[in-house]
Amino acid sequence: MRIKFLLTLILITSGYSAMAQFKWPEDPEKRSDAQTKWTLFSDTEKAGNYDAAKGHLEYILKNYPDLSESTYIKGIAIWDESWENGKTEAEKVKAATKVMSLYDLRFELYPDSKKENIGRQAISAYRYYIADSEKTQYLLDLFKLTYELEGNEAFYPVSRYYMQTAVLGFARDIGLTDEQILDIYNRCTEHIDYQIKKAKSQNKSTKAMDAGKEFIDKKLADLNLIDCDFIVDKLVPQFKANPKDEELANKIFVYAFNGGCTDADWFLEAAKMVLETKPQYGVANLLGSTYLKEKDYVNAKIYYNKAVEIAEDNTDKGKAMKQIVLMERLDGNKSEARKLAIATVEIDPTLKEEMYTLIGDMVMQSDECNQEKSQVNDRARFIVAYEYYLKAGNQLKASQAKSYFPSGGEIFTEGKELGDSVTVGCWIQQTVKLQKRPEQ
Repeated sequence: MRIKFLLTLILITSGYSAMAQFKWPEDPEKRSDAQTKWTLFSDTEKAGNYDAAKGHLEYILKNYPDLSESTYIKGIAIWDESWENGKTEAEKVKAATKVMSLYDLRFELYPDSKKENIGRQAISAYRYYIADSEKTQYLLDLFKLTYELEGNEAFYPVSRYYMQTAVLGFARDIGLTDEQILDIYNRCTEHIDYQIKKAKSQNKSTKAMDAGKEFIDKKLADLNLIDCDFIVDKLVPQFKANPKDEELANKIFVYAFNGGCTDADWFLEAAKMVLETKPQYGVANLLGSTYLKEKDYVNAKIYYNKAVEIAEDNTDKGKAMKQIVLMERLDGNKSEARKLAIATVEIDPTLKEEMYTLIGDMVMQSDECNQEKSQVNDRARFIVAYEYYLKAGNQLKASQAKSYFPSGGEIFTEGKELGDSVTVGCWIQQTVKLQKRPEQ
């Protein structure tokens, strides 16, 4: 069971790593009694004899409740195991109630631990009570408190469980409004996005987090709370009145993107605000592609360059750079397009064939470079293209370029020889060794 595994993991990695500091009674007799009971409790718990351990636990809780925080850490683990293995509903209810009470007692006696462990209580409660409609609000309150105390550092599954609880609460008609659901969605999204970015910065896998984000998005979409009319009627007027509202801009961007309302001017303005306040590759890339569709190459280049600047991996950086290369070519800036194409290959070698083929195509199509004084010199341009096609590994186009090489007769007539150096001017500015085209 996935949730059980996660809970066990965090109990082990955090709970048992806590310093086992003890507050022994000053009275010698009570001190001896406390030490004896703790030893019995600890030994039976380590041996897996939980039934015996529970008796010693109750004695310590009654007589020495502030003996050690470890009392509660071990006690929670013992009773959670009882819930997991409970054979009847009554046994499970008893175990769940006990775990929740142990968390509450722990936080009462050790308030500093609440900030780091409230999320663990929330995850435990989710496991125990998600099927109980009467506990829905209790779960929502726990998750809300988790975010208030732990913020984005909360364990990443909290976002998924909180969203699931909210959706169930909406279905169970416990009084959640559309706005409250959307607020919970926004909070969960902020959390999982933060955790994904953090994991990437540490070169850790984000597979489980990505799945959680997809789950959260799908849950919101399934509710059908948001459409373009909702955004236009309720959010856009607020945004126009306060275009510097970062939170509102982010809401509009997310909702519009999910709802397919990305063609409006207000969406672009919201996206720009999001990019300004929370630079993200995806947002910059989206703005670039939007302006590209409108053939506004000036703005498209601005945002694709921004995407290159903030891209976290070379694949994304290469994709954005490729778009800039294509626009430079469309603008007729062939020299700049070539320079950027070569730089793109250095960033992402998987684009080598595409970029070098593009350069070869530009050279092939540069009739404006012909001086019309020497057939051999003008046709040397096709040798340049041929070499770029070879770099691309594009044998078909290399063969086509070769068919345009100067003929042996042209080379002889102009008093040149095979292997002579010929410089191609214009924007190309390259020197090649003279070759002749294959005989027909």
